[in-house]
Amino acid sequence: MKQIMAMVLLAVFLLVSSISLFAEVPRESGIASWYDSDPNGPLTANGEQFDPDALAAAHKNLTFGTIVRVHDVNNGLSVDVRINDRGPFVDGRIIDLTPAAARAIDMYERGIMPVELEILYEPAVPESKYNRPGDTGWYRVQLGTFSNTRTVLQLFEKFHSIGFRPSVEVAQESLIRLSLRWIPEREKESSLKILESLGFNEVLLRSDTNPFL
Repeated sequence: MKQIMAMVLLAVFLLVSSISLFAEVPRESGIASWYDSDPNGPLTANGEQFDPDALAAAHKNLTFGTIVRVHDVNNGLSVDVRINDRGPFVDGRIIDLTPAAARAIDMYERGIMPVELEILYEPAVPESKYNRPGDTGWYRVQLGTFSNTRTVLQLFEKFHSIGFRPSVEVAQESLIRLSLRWIPEREKESSLKILESLGFNEVLLRSDTNPFL
């Protein structure tokens, strides 16, 4: 009986091992590019100092701290990078590499290239300096609540023209709330300075949803 039980347990172990061995690794294909730090905001979306010499990258929605293998489908080179930022903000691109990571797969001079991403590790908890409930690396600035529709329209057009993503919602009857949505962490401080220069000194800053999820 003990012999039979041992054989059954061995069979189960081998079955589980084979399933794990041949489990499909999450992959994503598309265009990669590389980027350098923004002089006005040298922090990545997870709150770290941007390091051009680190093997790191920006992705639209992978958990901060995820390790991704980037395969260049043209030359066969690959590099393992850690996700610590959000982007790219260009349609059709799936990952932004640091200069060091781009050089590792010989794409620095080319700028962009087709790649395949393979997730090697994804942490249960995001590796971020903003690990508080609701933090996403994106912010919403509530500018105020207005009763004059013309004023709201003028402000909406003004902020849209300088690169913000304005949003309106009805707060209550005859009152309209105006907000600026989806400000990435690395642009938070520079955005607040712009608002201050425009006379918006008292605004409500809150965590926003990830627009890519």
